[in-house]
Amino acid sequence: MFAKKFSINRKEFTKIKNEAKLYQSPSFGVLVRKREKNGNPRFGIIVSNKVSKIAVHRNRIRRSFRDVLRRNWKKIEDGNDIIFLVKPGIEKLPVSEIMKEIERFIDGKKYL
Repeated sequence: MFAKKFSINRKEFTKIKNEAKLYQSPSFGVLVRKREKNGNPRFGIIVSNKVSKIAVHRNRIRRSFRDVLRRNWKKIEDGNDIIFLVKPGIEKLPVSEIMKEIERFIDGKKYL
């Protein structure tokens, strides 16, 4: 489970979407915005019904994203707001492949 200090609340999602820079990966997009106040990086994960109509599948994807972020958050620069936009087709990938792709994205520091 992610601590609340690492979560982006619903009110801030729209503001971040408008101000953030978008980076693309084969399975997901990433919106990154640098906050004025430094602090822990914060994360949001959007998995729409286009990815899967079945809530169990969408929740499995969210859990796998949170698990990778929980283990790798120290690699991310403080003060960043990051929203993952999951693309359709990711539900067919095994969880291990999803996790590897997220780790490659974080390790690659493509958003800095």
